[in-house]
Amino acid sequence: MASNGWNVASRTALIYQEKVGGIVTDTDGNPLAGVSVLVKGTSLGAATDAEGRFQIDAKATDIMVFRNMGYVAQEVTVGNQKTIEVVLVEETSDLEEVIVVGYGNQQKKDVTGSVAAVSMTNVRGQSIASLDQGLSGQVAGVNVSTSNGTPGGGPKIQVRGVGAVGAGSDPLYVIDGFPVPSSSGQQSNPMSSLNPQDIESMAVLKDASATAIYGSRGANGVVMITTKRGSSGDPRIQVTMNTGLQQVPQQGRPDLMNGQEFAQFMKESTEDRIRSEEGREPTLDDIPEIYRNPEAIGEGTDWYDAITRVAPMSEIGVSVSGGTEKIRTFVSAGYLNQGGVLLNTKFDRFSLRANMDANITDRLKVGVNVAPSMTFLKGGVRGQGRDEGFEIANPIPAAYNADGSYNDYIQSPGTFGIPNPIMFLNQITNKASRTKILMNAFGEFEIIKNLKFRSSFNVDFEDGDSEYFRPSTLGNQNARPPSVPTGNYGNVKYLNWLNENTLTYDYNSASGHSISALAGYTVQSNKFYAARFDGQQFPDDDIESLNAAARVLVGNMDISDWALISYLARANYSYASKYLVTATIRTDGSSRFGPNNRWGTFPSFALGWRLSEENFLNGSSWIDELKLRASYGFTGNFNIGNYPYMSNIGNRDYVFNGTLGSGRVMTSLANPNLGWERMRELNLGVDFNFLNNRINLTADFYNRNTQDLLLNVEIPQSSGFGTVTENRGDVRNRGVELGILSHNIVSDNFDWSTNLNISFNRNKVIALGRSTDPIYSGLSSEGNPTNITQIGQPVGMIIGYVYEGIYQNEADLENYPAFPGAIPGNMRFRDVNGDGEITPFQDFGVIGNPYPDFNWGMTNTLRYKAFDLRVMVVGAMGAEMLRATNFYTGNIDGVFNVNRNIKDRWRSPEQPGNGMVPTTTGTGRGRVMYRDTHSLWVEKTDYAWIKNITLGYNLPATLVENRWISSLRVYGTVQNAFLFTGYSGNPEGTNYNREDTGALVPGIDYSGYPVPRIYTLGVNVGF
Repeated sequence: MASNGWNVASRTALIYQEKVGGIVTDTDGNPLAGVSVLVKGTSLGAATDAEGRFQIDAKATDIMVFRNMGYVAQEVTVGNQKTIEVVLVEETSDLEEVIVVGYGNQQKKDVTGSVAAVSMTNVRGQSIASLDQGLSGQVAGVNVSTSNGTPGGGPKIQVRGVGAVGAGSDPLYVIDGFPVPSSSGQQSNPMSSLNPQDIESMAVLKDASATAIYGSRGANGVVMITTKRGSSGDPRIQVTMNTGLQQVPQQGRPDLMNGQEFAQFMKESTEDRIRSEEGREPTLDDIPEIYRNPEAIGEGTDWYDAITRVAPMSEIGVSVSGGTEKIRTFVSAGYLNQGGVLLNTKFDRFSLRANMDANITDRLKVGVNVAPSMTFLKGGVRGQGRDEGFEIANPIPAAYNADGSYNDYIQSPGTFGIPNPIMFLNQITNKASRTKILMNAFGEFEIIKNLKFRSSFNVDFEDGDSEYFRPSTLGNQNARPPSVPTGNYGNVKYLNWLNENTLTYDYNSASGHSISALAGYTVQSNKFYAARFDGQQFPDDDIESLNAAARVLVGNMDISDWALISYLARANYSYASKYLVTATIRTDGSSRFGPNNRWGTFPSFALGWRLSEENFLNGSSWIDELKLRASYGFTGNFNIGNYPYMSNIGNRDYVFNGTLGSGRVMTSLANPNLGWERMRELNLGVDFNFLNNRINLTADFYNRNTQDLLLNVEIPQSSGFGTVTENRGDVRNRGVELGILSHNIVSDNFDWSTNLNISFNRNKVIALGRSTDPIYSGLSSEGNPTNITQIGQPVGMIIGYVYEGIYQNEADLENYPAFPGAIPGNMRFRDVNGDGEITPFQDFGVIGNPYPDFNWGMTNTLRYKAFDLRVMVVGAMGAEMLRATNFYTGNIDGVFNVNRNIKDRWRSPEQPGNGMVPTTTGTGRGRVMYRDTHSLWVEKTDYAWIKNITLGYNLPATLVENRWISSLRVYGTVQNAFLFTGYSGNPEGTNYNREDTGALVPGIDYSGYPVPRIYTLGVNVGF
């Protein structure tokens, strides 16, 4: 009986144990190969194939466990399911996650420096034209400022604050091991040629221990980018398509007067001026006819609205991956079309990528990667909106004449005239094209067991052209058309090549000792050519090329090169996976520096202690990982251009015997001792995972000093020169970074995780030049500086007059310091130097700090069955910005359109207005000062910006199983969705595209190209 009972039970178990299959994908719907599928509590297991599919024997009561490196493990109860769909969420803090570091990879648990992996799921889920835009809000200590929305443009990125002053401050971008120039060609953004869909992983190296392996180029941080490569298995085809619309939000637009308001303003200004200057009441004949009846004008023309549009944006990409264990290939092609929200502007990118990896023998591997791209930028804008009058055009004239033709010149009495902005955008020619080829090839040979030699050769070639033509139909400021057509043509080429040779050795002993060593030699060279030719006196508008111009001048020509030779070494040691040591050294020799200071050595040292592996914590029920990190090291900055240490020679005309001759003269003084800006940094960090890895915390404290700043130092005039470039000065950045990944809910049908980061940075100038004299930079419309860099304060603080009110009457003029010619109604400023008068520039004080108290970013990811929702928010608190557009829209002379709040200006003691806007009368400096920098124009930029909302749906496996489609995901996104701020413009706006930009001129907002809100629908299909 007992035996029979056992047999019955066995039969019952066999009846209910059936084949269960399904598919495993990531949150983008991409199938995941090699995922471990286990029946919990048994030895039954399987793995997903190249299409993410699996099949296994299981009972209804079984729990299946899905695990894959870099993803959160997931458990699913079988129940009555015959087909199971599993979506694995990327786990950025998984201890086994492999992170790309300089010249190698490391598991996260073994990293001793400050290295942050970037979630590519978050990056690919955004509507971005440039890869670096995807860094926004992702990494603590990495500040990404979307200063403008130029098609194909990129943001301004800073890692751990402003360190460089005279040299470039951009991070170093390393693509598949190849450091590429930070800016080149016709576009300031080196990442715009990359297709974000081709990127496999991205990481940011922040501290000196992580970046010292790049020596003289690591001071501003390093962004490591790894592209996709082929994998073994059947060919896998992936198609991505999306299309959307871009729209300029109402928030952040300039609040200017409409036609009726502007006519009323001009009428009242004329009346006030006559009363003040002539002492009589104005008559109707004193008022220009167009301003006599403002009510009849109506709304007029909203030029901002007229020159912006709802613009299309679309992208398509196809990739094929596959191969055998011996040979693996990956091929992709992509096309991006991004229309600009300003009329007649757009960006197109064509990209290709092909790579192959081959195991020639068990000891020899080779690989090659070729990635050509072509980009085309078209736009009628050369600078900021105010430069062409888009924001300040007179709102009274109509855009079109009664017959439908353009009203070609916008002007009314008392205002500056400008070309019709709509006509300007549609008729100007301003375009740039760029062909770029990025290639690399490598060979790796295992000399003996664990000792490998690798040699690679990399090439980055670019050829860019630009064309500009201004036809006769467009007038100039205060000059009606027709005008004489002008144009120019520019060409930029560069060839950058790099050869790297490295030896690596890995050793692991049974006793727990592990050593990984690297030694290498690299040589890199860059040759650059640029030329610009200006055409003058074109006979007509029919032929825009320079051969039609009567005169062609060489506007500029530059031929230069640089070279870098480097020796590098790194050793990683660990014992029992508890005690970690990293030592790095790199020596660089650069042609950019003087012959007496050409070589620099950059060492670093780091320690790590995994306390969670110690016996006293190893059995903890709630601590999963606890690691302490400490590092100290040096890096450099060589982004100062070519030949700064040499004496420059310029042209100088002279007269000899009554004849004009052309000669040469030395224009700058040589400095053979010129060397790198050198950065030293201490970093202390902790990695803490607890509650069964439900909460992962990373915290870092750093103290970074940038020494030997590259500055123009004043020298005695007796030398024949005013300044010389030297290594002087010291800037300190000190801060705290905190990152938290929390798996709030993890279940079969619903997951919710939150990724939060916050960073605090304090910048301080420790020393400057040979003296304590401050450095002034930037220019207001009156020619006075806008920023100051001085010892004891952050770099580039905003300066100007300190506003204290309005002189209401003559008594105020007697009781308060004033400037010559001041009258009641003028602005009252603080007498900073205490001399009893208000004096231009001498009474400037610090009126704004452009640096936030802290930056933060937060991403919430939710999944319900086949649906997923991702919301990314970024923000900052405590920074201030100078709304520099007010130099024009706040000009109370009325030569441009003006801010709407100027309606409430001071007109008399009986009509004092809002107490902030002065009178339009008078001829003294008090009226002019309204166009200079003052504290009333400095605004707080506190903000929270919902940068991205993505809602996706992964088609159930039951609908695609046994069909030719292996996976399908549809999604919708809103980029730059909602902005919450009290700032009147773009709180991330900077003068990034202006010629005077740099670390010395932060916090100046000239209202750049509008940043659009982007609505996108897309589909990802796998075959």
